[in-house]
Amino acid sequence: MYFAADELIAPGGPSAPVWAFFSAISLALIGVFGQQIAAKREAKATREQATQAALSAEAAQENTINVSNGFVGRMDRKLDAIIAEQNSQGNALRTHLEWHLTKNGEK
Repeated sequence: MYFAADELIAPGGPSAPVWAFFSAISLALIGVFGQQIAAKREAKATREQATQAALSAEAAQENTINVSNGFVGRMDRKLDAIIAEQNSQGNALRTHLEWHLTKNGEK
């Protein structure tokens, strides 16, 4: 069942072009309101993501306190000392083994 625009218009009321204009304006307003609602939803989602990112950044900062307060530098120096001690012991063992080899060669 189809109605022509003339059948929907009351006599003496607004004409069909006026109704078309009002319909177009109404649809445009509905579109603008829909875009505003979508933009607010997107802004809310972005704000929630930003809040989550800020919390993650705070947690990461707390997890890296040991790195920022010189912990890594101290560990690096300790590891360097351990490597130096290992090299020293390796040299002493090598010297001792050479002594044994030369001592056995003398006999």
